[in-house]
Amino acid sequence: MKPRHKFAYRLHARTVLADLKIAIDQDFHTLTRAQIDGLLVEADRVRYQQPQHANGSRARYFHDRLQRHASMDGEQ
Repeated sequence: MKPRHKFAYRLHARTVLADLKIAIDQDFHTLTRAQIDGLLVEADRVRYQQPQHANGSRARYFHDRLQRHASMDGEQ
């Protein structure tokens, strides 16, 4: 990821997590069904595809991606 894009990725991830009322660093297994459905709707919107040999659900992988992006350094 290019350094100039980090701010936008971080902002997007934090916005999505806030809209779904998911805290940064919240464990996936503590989410409600409504939050998981919201993650899947957003994953569909951004056309997210999980890794080919993924060992888990698409919602879990997308949640982990958002958590990584939300916690990265995104200074501008």
